[in-house]
Amino acid sequence: MKPTDTGTRRPSRRRFFGVPGGLLILAVVVFATCLAPARAGATGTAAQPAQAFTNAVLIDGTGVSPVERATVVIRGATIEAAGPAGQVKIPAGAVVTDLHGMVLMPGLADMHVHLLGGWDGHAVDMLGYRRYMNALLYAGITTVLDTGNVQPYIVQLRAETAAGRLLGPHIYCVGGLVDGADPAWPPLSYAVASVGQVALVVKALKRDNVDLIKGYVGLSHSVLERLVEEGRKVSLRVIVDQWQRNGSPDLVEDGIYGFAHLPTRLLSTDNVHFMQQHNTVFISTLIVYESQTRKRLRDLTFLQDPLVRDTSPPSFLAGLRAEAARKLDADEAAHAQRWEKLQQNAMDNAKALFGAGVLLAAGTDAPYPGDMQGEGLHHELELLVAAGLTPLEAITVATRNAARLIGASDWGTIEAGKLATLIVVDGRPDSNISDTRKVVEVMLRGRKIDRESLKMARQNDPGYEPVSPTDF
Repeated sequence: MKPTDTGTRRPSRRRFFGVPGGLLILAVVVFATCLAPARAGATGTAAQPAQAFTNAVLIDGTGVSPVERATVVIRGATIEAAGPAGQVKIPAGAVVTDLHGMVLMPGLADMHVHLLGGWDGHAVDMLGYRRYMNALLYAGITTVLDTGNVQPYIVQLRAETAAGRLLGPHIYCVGGLVDGADPAWPPLSYAVASVGQVALVVKALKRDNVDLIKGYVGLSHSVLERLVEEGRKVSLRVIVDQWQRNGSPDLVEDGIYGFAHLPTRLLSTDNVHFMQQHNTVFISTLIVYESQTRKRLRDLTFLQDPLVRDTSPPSFLAGLRAEAARKLDADEAAHAQRWEKLQQNAMDNAKALFGAGVLLAAGTDAPYPGDMQGEGLHHELELLVAAGLTPLEAITVATRNAARLIGASDWGTIEAGKLATLIVVDGRPDSNISDTRKVVEVMLRGRKIDRESLKMARQNDPGYEPVSPTDF
């Protein structure tokens, strides 16, 4: 369904987020697959004409019931007003777009990604950043938290995107992982053998203005405590991934901010209360646990979802199909079976923690087999609903809660004064969470993204293999 534009200014009928052509100048970047908005991170001014979106179903990200006939007014990069049509005045001269009952909601946030990995979760594909950025935006993911990467690489990606020279979601990052003397992921990690090294590591992280510190599995209690202490001195909070020990109260007592994954051991009522009392935060990542079970590889229909099909190199899809067809040995089969119980524990924990008021934000840990950049977050929301959250609660976990986790006050909900980073969805995700997949438009800070330009230009060429950034 296509909305129509009315008013004194007439943008193309094919555009939902219409802006007069003279005010939206797209700068061609060096990558062949996308057009980046000029100075995409720049804020608008009061002199710019407003945009008004009418006849929208407004899901504002706060968890309240949708507003069925809503109007949202945007000026420049900022939301000026949002609410029932009768309560929002459309400014004179505004560009008016009728959404014909489609949903207008905040852009989604994936608060656990790695913008360098191959489809299998182990190989590195640093040249694939253009494809990853496109896949995320195409799926309506407008904000990400990279939770472990080669530090100079992710810091540069973040800077180029923030400056508008590279089109992509807004990036937060932890930089490199802080791990023990023998890091699990050496190329991505600081190896810390003693408390004496911690201050220098934190200094290096602060120098690059990372958004959080991530402590990894090899850290001792003494090193973790010092990491928290040094982080506090420079206003950096610590999240951890300690694998099977995620959710352990003793780690919380070390002073951490929260956990990068939901625990896979079932939390007791006392554990849940302890987390609530200590304001501990969690990132969900149910889909990466499902990846360990291989459930998605037993039904590859998700590969036909446009969010996967339109943004994945054929070599990646072929790799997934080959992995799905591979016969497992006895140890691998036992591993997959064991993870079915662990995933269920994590889902039960999601329900219990959210119900207790613990801050839970959505994340995927993409990429892994069946855990794709972009599409994976939509499946994460489906898993959260399967765990017992309502669709509106799941949406809140990927919008308002994500902003709260990172400490941002300018995005995550559709309210006056917030950034106009929005998506249009042709469905009703408040009743059917899978409808979040039906993204038809994406707006970053008041500027429409050309979703067609985000598709893999040569996705149907069976001989295509990604070899350089210009191919993405």
